[in-house]
Amino acid sequence: MLRALSLSTAILLAGIRPQGYTAYAQQPEGFTVYDPSSLDVSLGSSCIEALSAIINCVPWVQTFTQLSYRGSLELELTDALCSTDCGSSLKTWFDSVATQCAGQTLNGAIPTKFGGFMWAGYNETCIRDPRPPKPYCNDVIDKFSDVPDIQSMPRAELCHACHIRRLAEMQSSRYSIYDEFYQERLEYVYATCGGKIGPTDIPPPLDKVQPAPAPYCVTNKRYTTKQGDTCESIAGTNSVSGAVLYMGNQALILDCQAIPAGVTICIPPTCQTYQIRPSDTCTSIEIALQMDFGLVRQYNTWLDPACSNLQSATDFYGKFVCVSPQGGTWSGTIPNPADVPSQTKPDGYSKEIVQPPKGNTVAEGTTMNCGKWHVVSADDSCTTICVKNGIEASLFHEVNPSLASGTSCDGSLQQNSALCVGPTYNWKTAEVASSNTLN
Repeated sequence: MLRALSLSTAILLAGIRPQGYTAYAQQPEGFTVYDPSSLDVSLGSSCIEALSAIINCVPWVQTFTQLSYRGSLELELTDALCSTDCGSSLKTWFDSVATQCAGQTLNGAIPTKFGGFMWAGYNETCIRDPRPPKPYCNDVIDKFSDVPDIQSMPRAELCHACHIRRLAEMQSSRYSIYDEFYQERLEYVYATCGGKIGPTDIPPPLDKVQPAPAPYCVTNKRYTTKQGDTCESIAGTNSVSGAVLYMGNQALILDCQAIPAGVTICIPPTCQTYQIRPSDTCTSIEIALQMDFGLVRQYNTWLDPACSNLQSATDFYGKFVCVSPQGGTWSGTIPNPADVPSQTKPDGYSKEIVQPPKGNTVAEGTTMNCGKWHVVSADDSCTTICVKNGIEASLFHEVNPSLASGTSCDGSLQQNSALCVGPTYNWKTAEVASSNTLN
């Protein structure tokens, strides 16, 4: 237990100003907790009068507005503090404020808060041993043995009337520091010492505990998980990307495959979803769903530039990805590729590599990562080749660098040579296929 401070220190501490404690107006016969001129007139005259009433106690009582364990004081100070007039004055102030200010708040707290702290401090400080010569219990407790924990206390001290009374007094008031620590001690005392057993529950807090605000959720749509949920199952049910679901709830979801039940998570904006299959690539999805090249990456920005992490990432996040912008009007999950018509508008690219035609020489520098070839005939022009095969001129020249640019292109065509008119989508980054003349 903490030893009390000296009287000189007490005088210094009498100037402490806790938040909301408007004034320590010292009167010849006592002090006031609040200066009436500092109080809001909306409290009403009766409440203001009660709050600013004089309390007939020594100045030290004002330090009890700082919530703490009330330890032993010097005897002269304790005698002055524990006068009958002081106790009666504190009770009168408290009862009057509780009545006249009922339903009001003062600086966000109940009006009796600081006066209640002082009254609780008075009651805890002034408990006496019932046995002669009836010393103050704080002085008795202050002489107890130094032990590492309550279980090591000598039984005579553990079960001493002062020890039990002190803890019970703290438990009886909402204005004391009684908490889980002191609750555990009081429960142990009652269980060990026998005799009359009193309550040990923690009184309700003075200040209303405000619930923590829910984490921000852009859609304001939340879902409480149940046993067996995964990122994939939740994403599939709600038409969202499993990766975005995880990334928006990382503090709550540690493992997409083992989400605990009872966790409230934020559902991100919806999108058209597609469930990844083992053979899928970004390109194959775009072709099957008739999407523009690069859109799968655009709608799923967690994919790397080459889209090489599509399978590995969705093994963790779940297999549902977005194939439309998030936040658009949801019209259901995109059908599987098998249900999509196979006729697609040519875009100049091919899905798979095809060997050049036998007996024809591939033009110098032409890429071998090609799925469609054209053998130059006598009446060909660069324009007719591009139109016939559905390839843009810029791409045609890029994959066949031996051809001249502009109007000189036709003159650079070599009859019977094989030109690429359908490179693969990853023709620049894929391993180069062998390049030779096939006979």
